[in-house]
Amino acid sequence: MDPAAGMLRFGAASLDPERGVLRRADGEETTLRPKTLDLLLLLLRARGRLVTRSEILDTVWADVTVTDDSITQCIVELRRAMGADGMALLKTVPRRGYILEAAPLAAPAMTPALLPVPGFGGVPVVAVLPFRQVQADPALSVVAEGLLDGVVGALAMLREPVVISGNSTRALSPDAPVEEAARRLGAQYVASGSLRQRGDRLRVTMEVAEAAGGTVLLQRQWDLAGVDTFEAEDDVATVIAHAIAPRVREAELARARRSRPGDLGAYHLLLEARQLIFRLERGAFEEAGGLLREAAARDRGAAAIPAALADWHSLRLGQGWSDDAERDRHGLEAAAEAALALDSRHPRALAMLGHNRAILARGYEEAVDLFDRALDAAPNDAETWMWSSPTYAFLGETTEAVRRAERAIALSPEDPLRFRYQCFAAIAHYAAEDFERSASWARRSVAANPNYTSALRVGIGAMMEIGAAPEAREMAARVLALEPGFRVGPFIERQPFRDEARRRAYGRRLQEAGLPA
Repeated sequence: MDPAAGMLRFGAASLDPERGVLRRADGEETTLRPKTLDLLLLLLRARGRLVTRSEILDTVWADVTVTDDSITQCIVELRRAMGADGMALLKTVPRRGYILEAAPLAAPAMTPALLPVPGFGGVPVVAVLPFRQVQADPALSVVAEGLLDGVVGALAMLREPVVISGNSTRALSPDAPVEEAARRLGAQYVASGSLRQRGDRLRVTMEVAEAAGGTVLLQRQWDLAGVDTFEAEDDVATVIAHAIAPRVREAELARARRSRPGDLGAYHLLLEARQLIFRLERGAFEEAGGLLREAAARDRGAAAIPAALADWHSLRLGQGWSDDAERDRHGLEAAAEAALALDSRHPRALAMLGHNRAILARGYEEAVDLFDRALDAAPNDAETWMWSSPTYAFLGETTEAVRRAERAIALSPEDPLRFRYQCFAAIAHYAAEDFERSASWARRSVAANPNYTSALRVGIGAMMEIGAAPEAREMAARVLALEPGFRVGPFIERQPFRDEARRRAYGRRLQEAGLPA
């Protein structure tokens, strides 16, 4: 990449990735269609390596079903834009895929791993290597294959970081050096692991390293009673994926903070906004909203940004920080719909929209339909399971509410936002009138984030039910410090519990703890 001009050079051609303009040697410029640009970026990251047609479909058309004709059309457009060098630079490997024959980028700091990611510039790329088997065992080989597919599949459902197809990483040795694997696959982060049978238990180890410098971000092991079913493999793989993703995001945030603020791309603005949001401090929270709007202006094609903005509006309402509740409700709906317009199967946008349709409008049936769509798109995404739990609690289907909350926690036990999962578990148990467990989960949520008013409120109700009035009063004082204008009456009128008696009893407990009527 030419740092001065911001151009990616290959052969006699150059690409401006921000504008999507390809310029050939004679100076003629072509503005590429979005999918054609995405395909070229994929080929540039993998320059010199065969990119299979299945990898192209998995990366460029991840959320829609198209035929090979779509790939062929993009290849034709790229060769035409490259001019006389098109056929020589972009070679077809019959019945397999394509190779972009171009010399490596000259500047060693600008490796293919740093090229923009199709669809959302700046999102990090992770390659998951095949699991190394400590013992030669055919049964272990089957588990290793299943875990690789499962981890890659779970990361793909999370949408970010971007994950390289398992079909591509299988070509590498499990012991491939991090820098070599990253260079060949165009990844900034490499995950590698091993399997060891120890009696009737299976030890799974996992390490994630940053390609530039080899810094280890995650080193964990899990001892399992057995992974003898597809469902068990899936669960283990999903837990591993949920451990990898936040470590990569933390590393990207640290890297972004070492850059000049004006150099930050939309993705890194999103990461910074998320960090500010979940501190749940009023000033930082409002700053986060500005960062999200700036990120949306910089990249209008990334569904993750409006999805995060919808969450921001939702929390603003829930924390009692909105100075215009109706405007924030409209903002929430508009942001969620914008995310779904970009990615109709974005699981978290679907689930978040369902949650808010239930709590803001008591649209329970519509909410359940949205949850079904979300879990069809991402059956092992912890956050998607989390969002669906409270609606079942409000409906009175408390066994299902508890199951969904516990499923979310099991899939992502170390989630950075675990206070939210714990709060929703507290709500589920409160609705089930298991007040001891509700109080236990509320305590954990408040300990993890003492500024989350939803956890404080349900904690107050549960504490009063179990006779822990002093603790409930401390929580009530905290609610009023965070939300001085809080009043029980208007709050209870908005509560989405379908059971009127449960709703009124909850209100009485809040007042008994000292919250004003």
